[in-house]
Amino acid sequence: MGKSPAKNHLESLVSPFGLVLILTFFTFFLVLTNNSKEDLSTSYGIGEVLGFWQNGFFGLMGFTLQMMMILVFGYALAIFKPVNSFLRSISQIPKNLVTAVLLTASVTLVAGLLNWGFGLIVGALLARFVHEALVEKGIGTNAALLAATGYLGMSVWHGGLSGSAPLTVAEQGHFLEKELGVIPVEATIFSEFNLLITGGLVFVFLLTAWFLAKSGSKSYEGNEAVSLDPMGPGVENNLARVAGLFMLLLVILGVVFGKDQGLGFISLNWINFLLFAVTLIVYRSPVNFSNAVAKGLKSSADIFIQFPFYAGILGLITDSGLLATFAEVSIELISPELFPIFTFFSAGLVNLFVPSGGGQWAIQGPIIFETATALSLDTGKMIMVFAYGDQISNLLQPFWALPLLSITGVSVRKIFPYTLIFFIVGLFWLSMSLFLFF
Repeated sequence: MGKSPAKNHLESLVSPFGLVLILTFFTFFLVLTNNSKEDLSTSYGIGEVLGFWQNGFFGLMGFTLQMMMILVFGYALAIFKPVNSFLRSISQIPKNLVTAVLLTASVTLVAGLLNWGFGLIVGALLARFVHEALVEKGIGTNAALLAATGYLGMSVWHGGLSGSAPLTVAEQGHFLEKELGVIPVEATIFSEFNLLITGGLVFVFLLTAWFLAKSGSKSYEGNEAVSLDPMGPGVENNLARVAGLFMLLLVILGVVFGKDQGLGFISLNWINFLLFAVTLIVYRSPVNFSNAVAKGLKSSADIFIQFPFYAGILGLITDSGLLATFAEVSIELISPELFPIFTFFSAGLVNLFVPSGGGQWAIQGPIIFETATALSLDTGKMIMVFAYGDQISNLLQPFWALPLLSITGVSVRKIFPYTLIFFIVGLFWLSMSLFLFF
């Protein structure tokens, strides 16, 4: 029996693309009703507002491609046959549900800190393989809890090596460079502030996973999930591997002889260049490399579709002066002591409607920067505060969980009680940390 027209309309509205369209119309409304020209005598006309939106629509094309690449290459590496074989082999290690959950959570968290696309798929695969291994051994398991722990990489990723906000501001020519300058990763990802908070977040997640495994229900049944088709390296030639090794050599030479000191060489482009090289190397032939990338591109379609609309929203709030207005109101109403925690919660809330760290940073980043600068707050720390809010509410946002649900065969209804618990624990730790360490 098919879905009713009313239900189809509702699902369209609450889809990620539907939400960005609603957000676009809402921003149009805000600009038309709350902004006026410099002489304060006449409001912006519809034609002018449409011009703001159109001018901004393609303003993040480079950023869009960067976000797509970081997901595509992470996905391609996750479906590499040796990676799958490794995950299957370690899935045989656990002898009970507790060790199974801790193994899945640990691997997923590390993978998510390395690359969010890689962590998302690796976590899903490991959760499935571990569950299947326990069922085969006749050991009590919990598919929903394992799937929830396989999703934890998306709750720490923005403090890791693929964090879109900190890597974007570390890039020469990023869209906020004129206002913000270039902020190296030493001040964001590799700062003591982030290492302490992210390290603590990993610990509390593992502790929570242990507690849930000890007290959770168990079953002995498998799940119905999609069949997997991992890809191996090509055998016809080594052309892709040669190209990848050459690129990797350039990366090494850049690190050894580059002009940047410390970790200043790490940026979004540098990460993507490295991922490009590694993916070429492991797939060896151009045909297999292209096929693996093609599979990853399917997973990046939403970024391709939605980011121009985020850019249009950025054009609306910037060119109309609405951005400056938001910053002025924030300065007047929020004290410097409370602005970090306000930013954290607002980032978490906005992420429920804009399920993309990169797209969300394009919209909120300028507002955060304007206010933080006026309040004389540490910009590097504020970027990470935004990152924490964005990542933690992924545990309530089903958008990025769709690949995991498909791979594991677990429904949203079953996984949500566990992700909600992880969200509450993570929210408490991050909130407390901002009060203590900012």
